Amino acid sequence: MNHQVTEKWLRSQLLPNIPPESVLVMDNAPYHSVKLDKPPTSRNTNREIISWLDSKGENPPDNNTKAESLELAKPIAASIGSVYVNDKIACDNGHKVVRLPRYHCHYNAIEFIWGQIKGYVAKKNNFKMADLKALLHEALNSVTQENWSNAFRHVETIILNDTANVSINNFVEEFMINIEYSDARSCC
Repeated sequence: MNHQVTEKWLRSQLLPNIPPESVLVMDNAPYHSVKLDKPPTSRNTNREIISWLDSKGENPPDNNTKAESLELAKPIAASIGSVYVNDKIACDNGHKVVRLPRYHCHYNAIEFIWGQIKGYVAKKNNFKMADLKALLHEALNSVTQENWSNAFRHVETIILNDTANVSINNFVEEFMINIEYSDARSCC
């Protein structure tokens, strides 16, 4: 899996087949998390960093060192935030993206469905490549609405258990998530 495959699937398979104004739940897999305007890092050359700064309307001196250029880039990068390519594509098509916390893929019901599909294939696999595609289709077709309902209930139980000892009242005033978008850059 890579970002190109994910983006193609998102554009050609998922978005045309979901209801308007859907909410997409995304984990933080690298191929889901390619930044739209990736700020420079120490891996970039000084010329690349200066070019990025120029594109943001900054005019750094040409004699800046790489470290100086990176220091100039930090506050600009922080003000831009993280806008991901897939989130922007979804947003541009009228959908919202909710990202799971890092390292918490168990909050995503699809992980349990994938587990069911992989288990089905593993149990019936005859180790012949010619039969694998048909077996995968059979496994996908074996997923029922009840399986999805069970997966969602299971995720809900996990979340409730994980948050059972958290005092929300003390937390809410300090931390709020606003899912309303005020402009295209912060769209997703």
